[in-house]
Amino acid sequence: MFEKLKANILFHHLLKRPDINKAYKMVGPEDSWYDTITTVHNSLAQIRKIQHETVQIKSDDGLILRGIYYPNASKKTMIWVHGYTSHAERESAFPSLFYRSLGFNVLIPYLRAHGPSEGKYIALGALEYLDIMRWVDMINERIPDGEIVIHGLSMGGGIALDLATQEMKNVRCLVSDAPSVNIEGFFRFLSQTASKHNPDKAFSYATERFLKEFGVSVSDFDRVKNISQAKYPLLLSAGSNEQMDVVLNEIKKQSPMQTTVLILPGCNHGNGMYKQTEMYQSAIKDFLNRNLSL
Repeated sequence: MFEKLKANILFHHLLKRPDINKAYKMVGPEDSWYDTITTVHNSLAQIRKIQHETVQIKSDDGLILRGIYYPNASKKTMIWVHGYTSHAERESAFPSLFYRSLGFNVLIPYLRAHGPSEGKYIALGALEYLDIMRWVDMINERIPDGEIVIHGLSMGGGIALDLATQEMKNVRCLVSDAPSVNIEGFFRFLSQTASKHNPDKAFSYATERFLKEFGVSVSDFDRVKNISQAKYPLLLSAGSNEQMDVVLNEIKKQSPMQTTVLILPGCNHGNGMYKQTEMYQSAIKDFLNRNLSL
């Protein structure tokens, strides 16, 4: 009984709506993340000066989901899919400025249970991929003859892999940065980090609650296995310090579509775009040139 109570507490702790005001804390120049965090803040200030509008959709289960849309008089659109408990606008500011420099419209959705979007729990991708498909529909209503790129980071990178198997009008390719490759592994990591005592029992009960809450099977979201049904070209990236080389190359092997793996030397989770900017952006440009016609 005690273990189940602890598991329910763990479930709420890991999946409840995060603080909307959560921000990257500024650090001193001696910190290894100083340059990255400074770039994040500067990019956010810059992109907020660009004309934009607040947009919203309704999810399949009735939630109002909100986002920010930066039009660029273009038929090309990039949809950013943010990470676990992330502030979508902050996380995407730097890469969004890059995509705008290439002539893209940019859509930055807040995933369910994040920021101004409704929702009590984060579903770790089990439901979010359906939400992104509704955002794709919204872009297609605005630009029926356009081309769409979906770019996800971390949990968002895992969602991008889920989307790779779906039929989506006008989507041409997907970029998946440092993806969580399966929900079970991601949930286990979060559980073991949060639960210092009997983490396996807590994980077992919390997983049971997860499956019941969202009506899914964890095996349905084995992204390495399911990628054999991919319908779009993929660009997979990660920092060398993450040691994701093997799993990303396994995804490449399993995918029937053109797949590129980019390992960014000396980088950690999610900071490759800042530390190896030229290499990162050059790879994306080449990938887009191969897969978009506009």
